[in-house]
Amino acid sequence: MKFNWDEEAPQVLDGSDEKWMHQLGRAQEDPWRQKYHIQPPAGSMNSLDGFVYHEGRYHILYQWAPFYSQGKKYLYHVTSENLAVYHDMGIASTLPQGACSGSASTMDDLHTYHTVIDGDISHQEHTVWISGTGVLRPSHTEIIMKGSPKGYGATLKDPKVWEESERYFMMLGAMTQDEFGRVLCFRGTNLETLDYLGELKTDLDQFGFMWESPELFELDGGDVLMFCPQGLDKYQHSYWNIYQSGYILGSVDRESMTMVHGEFSELDQGFDFYAPKTTCDAFGRRFMIGWMGMKETIYPTDGTWSHCLTLPRELSIEEGILRQRPVAALSTLRMDELTAEGYFDHRPKKMKDFYGDNYELTMDILENNATQIYINLRMSRREQTSLIYDAEAHTLTLDTTFSGQMPENVDGTTRTAKLDGPLLKLRIFVDISSIEIFINDGEAVMTARIFPSEKAEGVELSTELGNCYVKLSKYKLKPLYVHPDVQTE
Repeated sequence: MKFNWDEEAPQVLDGSDEKWMHQLGRAQEDPWRQKYHIQPPAGSMNSLDGFVYHEGRYHILYQWAPFYSQGKKYLYHVTSENLAVYHDMGIASTLPQGACSGSASTMDDLHTYHTVIDGDISHQEHTVWISGTGVLRPSHTEIIMKGSPKGYGATLKDPKVWEESERYFMMLGAMTQDEFGRVLCFRGTNLETLDYLGELKTDLDQFGFMWESPELFELDGGDVLMFCPQGLDKYQHSYWNIYQSGYILGSVDRESMTMVHGEFSELDQGFDFYAPKTTCDAFGRRFMIGWMGMKETIYPTDGTWSHCLTLPRELSIEEGILRQRPVAALSTLRMDELTAEGYFDHRPKKMKDFYGDNYELTMDILENNATQIYINLRMSRREQTSLIYDAEAHTLTLDTTFSGQMPENVDGTTRTAKLDGPLLKLRIFVDISSIEIFINDGEAVMTARIFPSEKAEGVELSTELGNCYVKLSKYKLKPLYVHPDVQTE
């Protein structure tokens, strides 16, 4: 991916601000700056607030705090024609005090929605935007709802609004007075007169204490409800993070707002994935981007710059499974292909030509009679990020015990994905401080931030017992520019 820094971006910070220039310089020189992920120029990317396709462009909006808890928060704007090459459009607007995460939608214009907390009361704001050459300018903002219905906590969060069958729908994340998570539904013929319909009725009566970032969409003939339940108890390989992001598949009756559905599934079995957003393009393809961070986790770069976004993923439902694949356009960024094919066994095999700290690696497992497969990435003498496949259990474990400097407030150093069958294919995106693993053509995904030293570049393969025959391909990816010219008013 690559940023083209647009000279027409709104001006917010200028070079005469010594404090900002110091902050920007520290961030750009940080050894863990990513090469091909969307990240803030400095400061904190607080949440992904919008991901929409509008007038031939994808618009990505995120909350940005240049100086963390000090000073203003802004809505930052990035666009793309193909989700591979990006244009940094700068700051779209200043966010009001108390603004929490929100969403965006496209109707005749581009719209954003935010929850704003004022004391003990939350209200939902709606902004209409004017987009000319891709640069957004706010037209007007209005409050579309204030307070909470009876029986629910004071804070409703993450408004998601969309148009369907000539009607407008809105969903809000909520918590009952008994502290159980819910999604509240609204419907109307216009945004000014949305009627309250009550809860979206599901079988998940006691499932966490708050459901954040709800989103409902149709995909391949079924309905998908995505949301982020907080307060789930860990069970076997599930729910090990502080908060979860997941979905249920089924069918929603839009009149009674009742959903018949299957079990809740996590969208990502890694450490750092939260509050995803989706959009649909002109061809009906559904894409998703997540926030590569986790609330309440403290990362080694905090105080200089924090968080980034995942690579965009195309969604589909195939044989009852929600699959996530990297968008096809990412393949256009590949450079300098390296390939290898052959056996490895219990004797560690160092892949000397495959070293690096940012790349895409694909692995096709053509034969396997090994009990366990070990794939060690970002290796140095004392560091490694490990993937461990157990052939009998059909599990893939991501182990960050020796990945370098560790984030704080994380439960454990391993995450495990249970597969429906043998491991056949991996597509791994390694960046300076992250790893994204797509398993068996998108059957499962694991995402994590890692913070190894600059010397950790090695790749090594081995087994416990037996051997394995694989085909490997490695690619460098075209990087983003890393010196943005961000200015402020």
